[in-house]
Amino acid sequence: MVWFWIVLLVVGVALLGYTAVRVLVGGLTDASEGSAPPATSRPRAREILDERYAAGDLSTQEYEERRAVLARGEEGS
Repeated sequence: MVWFWIVLLVVGVALLGYTAVRVLVGGLTDASEGSAPPATSRPRAREILDERYAAGDLSTQEYEERRAVLARGEEGS
């Protein structure tokens, strides 16, 4: 019966170590997701860019450059 507790302790420590490494390396996201942001973030980024341009926080040149960067990112995903 003692062997059961030893095995349970080893498995628990291994799972705890695995979880700690995952959190420290890159969070608990699924590896299949990759490093790309969620698809919904691009339209929101464009909305924020439009709002900042409308408020006068960005010049026309800055706005167009940043819009082009976002457009290239959408094409790449």
